[in-house]
Parts: sequence; structure tokens; C-alpha cells
Amino acid sequence: MIRKLYNIFLREAVPLAFMLAIAWPAAAHAEVIKVVTTTTDLASLSKSIGGDKVDAESLVPPGFNADLYSPRPSDLFKIHRARLFIQVGLGLEDWARDLVAEANNSNLVKAQVSYGITLMDIPTGHVDYSFGDIHPFGNPHYQLDPESGRVMARNIFNALAYVDPADKAYFGANLATFEAQLTAAEKKWSAEMAPYAGDKIIPYHESWDYFARFFKLKIPETIESKPGFVPSPARVEQVIETCKTDGVRLIVTEPYYDVSIAQLISRQAGIPYVNLYIDVDGTPEQKDYISMVDYVVTHVAQALASHGK
Repeated sequence: MIRKLYNIFLREAVPLAFMLAIAWPAAAHAEVIKVVTTTTDLASLSKSIGGDKVDAESLVPPGFNADLYSPRPSDLFKIHRARLFIQVGLGLEDWARDLVAEANNSNLVKAQVSYGITLMDIPTGHVDYSFGDIHPFGNPHYQLDPESGRVMARNIFNALAYVDPADKAYFGANLATFEAQLTAAEKKWSAEMAPYAGDKIIPYHESWDYFARFFKLKIPETIESKPGFVPSPARVEQVIETCKTDGVRLIVTEPYYDVSIAQLISRQAGIPYVNLYIDVDGTPEQKDYISMVDYVVTHVAQALASHGK
């Protein structure tokens, strides 16, 4: 597939590059760092830290599962022109490895933002495909933990400062502003979620483990029996029984999973469910990283409040 994309890229790159050169002279971009990220969260953080010194865009559109994304021919051209490529890492974007290699950009700096995050769900012992879509280096869905967001921002700062050391102070000032805003938001979110500490939720996928850790929620199990496996009717019945006997108070899922399964469990167990985008630009309210998390916290807190204690 990547080779096919590359052949398309070769046919289209020269005339497209010529048109771009006419529309935007090279000098106009001399001071702007072209950043390509895998997800919208990383693009948003790159803009927050990079300010007007960067032009950042993501490959994976909002509302798409980054784990299962299929690269497009235009993605090759984006990476070919980029100075910095940023990804979540931990095997979430395995598709990016060949894509970056085929883009043929010797000037590209590659960065992963998972460094320094206290990772969860690191498998031990033998691991193979019978375990499902498992990530051998740890759970890569850490973006819903605000402290992970802080680490992500610092790693992006380091990457930008490496690429453009002359503007390190500028990036540092933007990082300080972002961290101050995040600290204030964390106080608000912690107050909103404090009444529900210890409550149990069941997500469809293991996307909520870091969120639960930060806000002191408990996850007895996921709807999936194994990551990436569509739950069988027997599995759905098992989850319904867990909800009833274990005091589960909320089902959470994302739009790219089968919402009808969450709805069925919700009805049968008599508890609410929420179906939430967990990425920037998933909804109009989620315009950047902080408002993305704020959207999620608000809806989870409202759903837990609606069920009573």
C-alpha cells in the first residue's frame, strides 16, 4: 500500500511543488517550522508551544482511530515537506514507520512524546496476536491524563528547540503559558470530579485508563474481551452482569466503536453511557488540548451526577 502511495506521490510531487513555489515563495517560509503530527492533539500542542514560528497539521483527522488509520497519498507529500514529525509512539501509529521512510526526507527530525510519562498496561511475559491489538511498550492512550498532556507539551518544546535553537526562549515562554493554563484547568477538573472518586466505569476500549488514574476512578474491565476484538454476545452479557453486581455507574465509548453495544449494556444494566470524542476538533468545543479535556470531564461528570450515588 505504501509503495503504491509513493508511486502516486512521485507522479504528483513535481507539478504540485511547482505550483506551490509560485503561490508561496520559499523565502516566505524561511522562519516557519513545518510540523506534521499523527494526531490532532499533537498538532494543537505544537501550535500552543510553537506559536507563529510553526505551521502544524495532523495526518489523522478528528474522530478517527489513529491505531487503524490508512495513510493517503497526500500524507507522503506532507511529510516530504516537513522539518519535524511528531507521534504518540508506543506502537499506536505503526503505519507511520513505512510512511516516513517512503517520504524520502533526509532533513526530517522525528520525535515521540511518550518519554517521561508513567505508562500503564505494560504487558509482561510472552505477547502475540492472540492477546488482541496489544501494545508491548505500554498503553498509548495517555492523552486524557492532564499530567501526560504536560509531559507531551514539554517533549514538543524540546523537539522544537532542537530544530530551532534560536527561538528556544520564545518556545519556553509559550510552554510556561500553556502550563499555567493547564494547572488552572486541572484545579477546576479535580473539583468537578472529586465527588466521584472511587466510582467504577466501563469503557469500550482501554482508552480511558489514564483518565481513570488521574481522576481516581476504577475500571473493573472493558467491553472488549481483548483489545481490538468485537465483543461476542456472551461477552456483552458478562459485562452487563458486572455492571449489576459490581456497582458500575457509567459506560464510556468513542464514536468509532459500536455505540449500539454500549447502548444495550446501558439499558440492560440501568446505568448511563456517554459517547465522546477524545481528540482535538472532535467537536466545535474541543478547539485545543485543554478544551478537549474540559469537554470530556464535563460530560463524564454530568453523566455520573445523573445516576446519583
